[in-house]
Amino acid sequence: MIDAGPSGRNGISSILLAAPTFDTNFPLWAGPVFAMLESGVSATNSEPAIGVVCFHPQYATPDGSSWPGFGHMHSVPRLRKWLEERNPNLSEMLSEEEVAAGGAWQRRTPHAVINVLRAEQLEVAEGRRATGVLYAENIRVLIGNEGVGSSKLAADLMEEQQMGSNKGDQG
Repeated sequence: MIDAGPSGRNGISSILLAAPTFDTNFPLWAGPVFAMLESGVSATNSEPAIGVVCFHPQYATPDGSSWPGFGHMHSVPRLRKWLEERNPNLSEMLSEEEVAAGGAWQRRTPHAVINVLRAEQLEVAEGRRATGVLYAENIRVLIGNEGVGSSKLAADLMEEQQMGSNKGDQG
């Protein structure tokens, strides 16, 4: 990926690695498996070149009691802080579980996925966005009182997973 071409709009910015075998085991995926991938990046001194981000159908937002490592969603306390700063009315209305769900839905995919990105792309994204504003807005859209809602998001996720599993039955 690093040597595969130019960076920027015409280059490769990201590779998605799907691992459906881990779809039903988030603790294994987000813990040891993801830690091994991060360790590989670190062991090869590749942090200046690439970063990894974790996605999973059962993604759970970190509770803030420990640091899960790079590539994971920000913790519930940090998401709550950003929500309070940007949308105090919504923050007051949402429970801790709903804030956690708002974070989790930003990292849920039909299958366990690692997104390997060029570090320069991560830096550009961080520099172009106001992180707290982005996450607070995503929570509002996903689970706010007029948002999509966890029930609808769960139904859509299940539908996408079933569409993928039915493809093998058509052959």
